[in-house]
Amino acid sequence: MQKTTKKSQILLVGLMMMVGSIFFITSSGSLGGEKNKKEEKRLLSTFEETLEQMEGIGAVKVYFHYDERELESSLAGYFSISTASNKSNSELKGLLVVAEGAKDPAVKNELSQLLANVLQLPEHRIVIVEMKKRGSHLENK
Repeated sequence: MQKTTKKSQILLVGLMMMVGSIFFITSSGSLGGEKNKKEEKRLLSTFEETLEQMEGIGAVKVYFHYDERELESSLAGYFSISTASNKSNSELKGLLVVAEGAKDPAVKNELSQLLANVLQLPEHRIVIVEMKKRGSHLENK
């Protein structure tokens, strides 16, 4: 009778170790996603700062539009970690740039051509609009 309880204890410990390792793997996958988000924000900030250095452009905000479709993977249904990296594998579909100085057609055209060349994106998928000036709506009233 004692052998049965010892076997069940070993089985229980093994099962707990497996559950713990699965929990660790899935939680570390989400931590990696947070790390990627921080890196992505840093790159976006650097990108915006670089665009602000162009002649005739002031403050800049950029929004990247990615393909929303989920990439097919033969293991996507089995591992939740594979879906966490979906955005990094998504294709860039469009870009919205809100910039001071975009009212000038020459600046807007130059910015559009530059972004199309740098991001390898067709110009018709890049939208550039003038940034609303702070406080100007009070002056018009």
